[in-house]
Amino acid sequence: MAYYLNKMKRTNKTAYESAIHLLNYRPQSEYELRTKLARKGYDPDEIGKVMDKLKHYGYLNDSELADDLFDSFRNRKCYGDTYIHQKLKSRGLHTNKHLTAEEEIDIAVSLLEEKVRIKPELLINYRKAAAFLLRRGLSQSAVMTALREVRTFEYED
Repeated sequence: MAYYLNKMKRTNKTAYESAIHLLNYRPQSEYELRTKLARKGYDPDEIGKVMDKLKHYGYLNDSELADDLFDSFRNRKCYGDTYIHQKLKSRGLHTNKHLTAEEEIDIAVSLLEEKVRIKPELLINYRKAAAFLLRRGLSQSAVMTALREVRTFEYED
């Protein structure tokens, strides 16, 4: 703990400089920046002024970041709506965008088909297959539909 406190006091950067450094590393939400700056020991009033300045210059825009991250997760086609929104929430972000039921079913089917190629025993153990898809944040209806479709595809061969 003493090492951490000593490390905090060695910083010669202003809160604004630290925030810019963090933003150069990767896009951050206001919540993330506030938390990191507070951990570095900056005054809450100073942090508030820095947030206002960053928003004024367009370096900090939570709604745009949330939409960009949602689109990035959507394009990966590996996660369901629940997972995506949990990830956004953990970064202090929110978006009104959602995956459609058809998108979730397509994602579930493609994930399951890929997983079955690696582990064919998932065709027999539906509980494990369902758990795999549910951990990816897919809806129960998408999971059940995917399980039926993949089972049908396997028996048609």
